[in-house]
Amino acid sequence: RRPDGAAMEEVESLCTEADKLQQARDYDRAERCFRKALAVHPKHTRSLCNYAYMLHVGKRDFAKAEELYKKALQVEPTRTATLCNYAYLLHSDRRLPEARQIFIRARETNPDHPWVRKNEHLFS
Repeated sequence: RRPDGAAMEEVESLCTEADKLQQARDYDRAERCFRKALAVHPKHTRSLCNYAYMLHVGKRDFAKAEELYKKALQVEPTRTATLCNYAYLLHSDRRLPEARQIFIRARETNPDHPWVRKNEHLFS
């Protein structure tokens, strides 16, 4: 069930704050914000995807990041940003055939998405 308007505002605010903390490399505080956002709305795809990216790039926790990407894709299977980030995770983990498959899905959903264009060289 999707939260009401005030709860959704809180989720968006927490996710935005977590993104800022992540950019500042304050991963522990960012993680707390992402967890709070997901406690309110466990299927919030932006929080799931951005939290996964932080775990992948910031904390190098590939297993937990993959779990979160999969959850996000269950909710929104054609979200290009999630597909691109998941492909990048698989590429980082040297799972190249899987990474290529996921990237192809991302390109099929939105070939003009900036992340598709930016990462095309990794999967050609």
